Amino acid sequence: MNTARHRDSRLPPGLLFCALALIYSLWLVACWPGILGQDSLAIILEVESNRDFQSNKPPLWYLFNLALYGPWRLVEIPIACQMLICTLVCTRILSWMWTNRLYKSFLYGLLGVALAPSVLYYASSLYSDGIYAIALAGMLFEVWRCWRQRRLDMTACWMLTITVPFALFSRPNGILNVIAILALAIALPRGHRWRLAAVVLPWCVLAAFAHFEFKQRNPIGSVFPLALYETVGFLEHRPMGLWERGEPRVTAATVDALTSSGNSLEKILQFHDHYYWDPLIFFPQGPALLGLSNDAKNTILREFFTYNLWHNFPAFAASRINIFLYSSLADGGFAGSTNAEHILPQTHSNSEIRFRHGVIHRWQVDWLDFTFKYRAILWTPWVGLILMMLAGARTWRYRDRPGMVVCAIFWFQLLAVFTLSIAGEYRYLLAFFVAPLVLLPIFAASDSSSSNV
Repeated sequence: MNTARHRDSRLPPGLLFCALALIYSLWLVACWPGILGQDSLAIILEVESNRDFQSNKPPLWYLFNLALYGPWRLVEIPIACQMLICTLVCTRILSWMWTNRLYKSFLYGLLGVALAPSVLYYASSLYSDGIYAIALAGMLFEVWRCWRQRRLDMTACWMLTITVPFALFSRPNGILNVIAILALAIALPRGHRWRLAAVVLPWCVLAAFAHFEFKQRNPIGSVFPLALYETVGFLEHRPMGLWERGEPRVTAATVDALTSSGNSLEKILQFHDHYYWDPLIFFPQGPALLGLSNDAKNTILREFFTYNLWHNFPAFAASRINIFLYSSLADGGFAGSTNAEHILPQTHSNSEIRFRHGVIHRWQVDWLDFTFKYRAILWTPWVGLILMMLAGARTWRYRDRPGMVVCAIFWFQLLAVFTLSIAGEYRYLLAFFVAPLVLLPIFAASDSSSSNV
């Protein structure tokens, strides 16, 4: 490529950053002090109570909020921080797209991802999902780029420094993403491996410290919720009564374990929801099945994998598809942009509701309501999921190993979310909505003749 033409095509990153920062700032002003939901309330209460109340969120996410919310009791501080990180990551990737003349990818990345209503919504909320999705895209982009050029430059070091903690440790499934870091370490020359270790290992040490220092008293885990939720679903009334002619749907030991805390099967089934496990666990009037003894929980797990799952596999598969489609079509519950009015009074926060009667707030509410009305088109992650297939096939065809690793990470995450989700929450799929930020460059450059990085 001609050097002069290459330079002329550059978009000043500072200009792009200022533009994105302005839009993100106006969005935050419109929903000041930010969008808050039940998970936001849980992490706030954990910080305020010095962990007498536990949210069961990853320890590093608690540490992040302890450091930024704890001293001042202002929820807008951690929210503004994560919005700043999102702005930096989007600026970095979009600038690279423009510099490398991927103008269509740039436009989609800007309008379809960076400024998409779902991304702005979760970036401005006290949830880890928004910052996780953006940080994952930013981290994988640097992994892919550094692998292709066989070196870790200073820009990559800074971007990995701000994205690694959120991409690996802000959500339970984030630990799967360490595969990409390990693969990059193997691909880099020795000197650059030490540089990568200097960036990543301090965060790993901090995460390990947080894990042991802030242990959860009653960790929920990932596998037991799945076994419990699906087991209750297997017991639903079936008018055809086909099971009555053969083996029992679930074992007698399973029924004994479920009812060991004094709940009848009838009461348990009254609180079974096809899209959420919350009524079985968190509803005050519900069966509160997390209160089961450890022996009962172990029995449910054992019986699930030795009998119940295999004798109800069609029902299990149908449940997985049902929850996934419910999530992908953004039909789950969403906290409104004014929900802070209901959350803040339940806390000791010093944050105040502001700017509710301004023009910016009215525009935001109207625009958010409009896009949410057509969320099956504007919020769904189908573009990212399709790109996962196309980029995966293309990188395999051209033996583009860096691209293959990035695609594999997204496929591992999709498998984990599809298999283990016990709530139809759209936010669990937000990473796939954001995935085009990294998959579009990979798709464009995976041709072996395309080596401009």
